[in-house]
Amino acid sequence: MEIKNKKVLVTGGLGSLGSGVVEALSKRGAEVVIFDRVKSDSPNVYKVDVTNEKEIVKAINELDRIDILINCAGEIYSEPVLNIMKREHHSFDSWNRVINNNLNSCFLMSTYVAQKMVETRTKGVIINFSSVSAEGNMGQAAYSAAKAGVESFTNVLAKELGMFKIRACAIAPGFIETPSTKRALSESMIDYWKKKTPLRKFGKMEDIISAIEFIIENDYLSGTVLHIDGGLTL
Repeated sequence: MEIKNKKVLVTGGLGSLGSGVVEALSKRGAEVVIFDRVKSDSPNVYKVDVTNEKEIVKAINELDRIDILINCAGEIYSEPVLNIMKREHHSFDSWNRVINNNLNSCFLMSTYVAQKMVETRTKGVIINFSSVSAEGNMGQAAYSAAKAGVESFTNVLAKELGMFKIRACAIAPGFIETPSTKRALSESMIDYWKKKTPLRKFGKMEDIISAIEFIIENDYLSGTVLHIDGGLTL
């Protein structure tokens, strides 16, 4: 699929990851629409909570078509299953919030956009964001579970929607140099993970963008998880 002149819907498009995706695809000639919780005066930004079914349906119905969906919205979160020192266990409220923001949002957006694609006979592409944490990262029980769910859900989308010529893939980044990564990790943890990564460095937004472009432009790619992690999961 050519990127130029395609209508691309990016969730979380005002965030540190999503804004980079929006900028890159706009430069390639795509017509980009953003769903984000943050209000904006820009005509291409819809104030939508992507965990709210009614808000999603209302906004999608205002669009004539969607060629590409990129689910960037989510929340990085760390909390151990057990905290022996504090005699606490993982909060059920935070578990539900993280699952809702990372997995349920992906389910809602993907299913409603897929329905729109089928109704408009669009040979579309759905790209979901997973993480290296999908394999189970200590201290990130809820986040890991959500991202593992995203990968399995993406595989189901690829299998079920292929008959409609709709492709689905996921990208599982390692540690990428973004403001959200710096907020989530201390300097000592940043140094630790750089040493654990075979390439001894964090990735850049350009690495994520090239993966997105590859998925969009390769019409025979579906049901794949691209690990952009510098070899961290080897």
